Parts: sequence; C-alpha cells; structure tokens
Amino acid sequence: MKSLLNLLSPATWYVALVVIVVYGLHLNHQDGYDQGFAQAKANGAAEIAILRETHALEKKAATDRALADLQAEQAKGNQLASQLADTKDNLRKTTDKLTGEISYVTNLYRRAIDAQPEPLPACVFTTGFVRVWNAANGVSTASTAMPTQNTTSGTAAPTSGAGATEQLDSGLGQGQVLFNQVRNGEQYGACRAQLNRMIDWALNESR
Repeated sequence: MKSLLNLLSPATWYVALVVIVVYGLHLNHQDGYDQGFAQAKANGAAEIAILRETHALEKKAATDRALADLQAEQAKGNQLASQLADTKDNLRKTTDKLTGEISYVTNLYRRAIDAQPEPLPACVFTTGFVRVWNAANGVSTASTAMPTQNTTSGTAAPTSGAGATEQLDSGLGQGQVLFNQVRNGEQYGACRAQLNRMIDWALNESR
C-alpha cells in the first residue's frame, strides 16, 4: 500500500485535493442555495399572507362604507317620506275642518254686526263660470263653448247659441263651490309638499 502511495506524484495529490475542495464547496453551496430558497419561499408566503390580509381589510372597510352610505340614504328617504306623510295628514285634517265649516258660512249672514242672521241670498254660478273654474284647475269639461262678453261699445251678448247657454244657472251653490276649493287646496298642498321633498332629496344627493 505504501509503495502504491509512493507511486502517486505530487501533481496527482494536488488534483485530488482540488477535487475534494471543489466538491466540498459545491455541497456547501447547495446547502446555502436550499436554505436561501426555503427562506425566500417563507418570506414570499409571509408577504402574500400580509397582502391577502390587507386586501381583506380594505374590502371589508369598503363594504362597511358602502353599507353605511346606503343606510344613510335610506334614513334620509325614510325621513323625507315621513315628513311628506305628516304634511298630507295635516292637510287632510285641515280639509276636514274646513269642510265642516262650509254649511256654517254659506247658510246665514248678517247685514250688520248687530243685525239678526238671515238666510244667505242665492248666488248664481253660470255654466260658463263652472267651465272656467274647472279649466283653471286642470279639469276637462264636456262643454266647449266660449263665454260671450259685452263689447266695449255696450252691445249685449247674444240671447241664443253657445254663449247664451253658458249664461244659464249651473245649479251649483256656494257650498259646493267652496267644498271644491277646499279639496283643490288639499291636493295642491300635497303636490307642493311632494315637490319640496323631491327638491330636498336632489339637494342632498348633490352634496
């Protein structure tokens, strides 16, 4: 065995030593690579976990904000609807109150504060008056005749035809006309209230 070792030249020993060193460095490098890869993989997984958690938190926060905004809008809508309902209720109470007073203010009257009450004189409302009244309130009427007026020269209106028809007594009394006005007032008040609520809603949306 000793003789065999003596046969090996110094160069051979040098080459063998180099091979051993290189192999050792390779093993050490491989171990370092494996450790580095494992560490990088762990760091990457941790970063991904952090990103996922951050995304989940941001998504939850956005959902919470959207839900809060929706609830706020619903609250505004409910408040406006409640205000409109209260206004309509008050208008109806006013209508009922005024309707109950119609007979009182259309049956008797006094010529003076110290005079005795007497029946209210009849007030004639012509068919033309009723047509114009309805037209002013947006109510269509079957009558299409136009009212006939006296000219500036004093010429009297015709005594026959459509103009004459509109000068006939419509049969309506003061109580009926006043009742119609009270009802119209309620409807107009409800329309105004609803329009105001819509304007309030639009202004809130624009802010």
